[in-house]
Amino acid sequence: MSTAGWARRLRTATGISGPANPSEAQAPPPAAEQATLPRMVRQGSLSVMRHKPFTLFLLARLISMSGTAMAPVALAFAVFGFDSSPASLAIVLAANTAPQFVLLLVGGVIADRFSRRRVIVFGNVVPAVTQGCVALLVATGTATTARIALFAALAGCASALTQPAMNSLLPQLVGPGELQQANALMRLPGNVIRILAPAVGGALVAFFGPELTLGWDAASFAVAAVLCSRLDVSGPAKTTASVFRDFKDGWKEFSRLSWVWTYTLSGTVVVALWLGGYQLLGPVMAGNSHLGAPSWGIVQGAFAGGLLLGGIVSLKWKPSRIMVVCVCANLPLALPFLALAWGAPLVVLAGAAAMAGIGLDIAIVCWNTAVQEQLPSEVLGRVSSFSSAGELMSVPLGYLVVGAAATSLGTESVLLWSAVLMTLASLVLLLAPSVRAVRRLPADPGPAAVAAEDQDRRSRTGRAPDQVARP
Repeated sequence: MSTAGWARRLRTATGISGPANPSEAQAPPPAAEQATLPRMVRQGSLSVMRHKPFTLFLLARLISMSGTAMAPVALAFAVFGFDSSPASLAIVLAANTAPQFVLLLVGGVIADRFSRRRVIVFGNVVPAVTQGCVALLVATGTATTARIALFAALAGCASALTQPAMNSLLPQLVGPGELQQANALMRLPGNVIRILAPAVGGALVAFFGPELTLGWDAASFAVAAVLCSRLDVSGPAKTTASVFRDFKDGWKEFSRLSWVWTYTLSGTVVVALWLGGYQLLGPVMAGNSHLGAPSWGIVQGAFAGGLLLGGIVSLKWKPSRIMVVCVCANLPLALPFLALAWGAPLVVLAGAAAMAGIGLDIAIVCWNTAVQEQLPSEVLGRVSSFSSAGELMSVPLGYLVVGAAATSLGTESVLLWSAVLMTLASLVLLLAPSVRAVRRLPADPGPAAVAAEDQDRRSRTGRAPDQVARP
């Protein structure tokens, strides 16, 4: 910037008026330095919102999530409406989850072979139909466990086949230097919805019945499908390789990147112990101690608030050693375990849960950003599916192992040992040179950002980009 430009900014900051030299009094500042709203947005934390495809994708995710977050409450009461046995609800939930173990890896291959836009549209159309059918069955009184389980299984299949495409789409929507902002924005409003939607869903079920809530879930998927169909993203290059060869190449890429598979292995341990300790043993400890159920609700609220704060931090903070930060951000997950095991007061336990939420959201954003920055787009779907499969397999394992250990060793001992093992599983990653070597890519506007910049300049000047003088 010129000396006059710096002088102008200094006078503005110090409150001194008047031009730095007489020539400035007759000429307005150049267009590149005018504080227009689009320029301010581009320079802020929400600059990624100027990309229309990303905004459409974010809106679609938020709308579908508003229904998905309310659906579990409605589905539970819908099943209990014709069968009060917990086994029936367990069958429905298992039918939704079981296909994901098998089809998630297939979804990774699909995400890299076909248009991710079409895959995502398919992944929204199927649950729109299945949830609509479930709502109709409940409304007409013809619902049975077998019928609802069938539609739940179909929705689970669609989710597994679509999830890798969802995880690998962002690099096609924003520039490389904006991936962390995009990942943070994808999570930040979603965390708000996850907090509010269950309560709203419970109120809707109480006043209007579960069929209305399930109907909104179906409608939200339909709206999301329409929005995603408008995404203007290119498809992958055509390939003659077989599906098995694609799968093999994806595994080769996954196993070649030691920082990816070591973090996935560590994450499998951490997720298993976290789910078993926090979600299973946490309510047990709260119910058997002086805290009680209402206090555990406060702890859960503190954890959710921590997730929100972590998303806000991720919007502004862009660490260079992104994988080191990712690993260290998982360490606070042990804090609620220690607080529960030592019988800490409610304020300490809530603070520990908030710290865990902050760290977890930062870790998730950093991990997604690192993978999307470092991996080629043509293998991103397959590699992300291997990583997700590892964490998914740890869910039942964590509940079974932690539950059995708590029965034989005692809840406090299991919580303490879980905290130690989670910490060690994270810290050992810092010994790996490949983890420490992963750095953020330098800021690069990328093709998507350049296109948005040119479009904004055209709207402000009425001329094509090559007709506008560059500053």
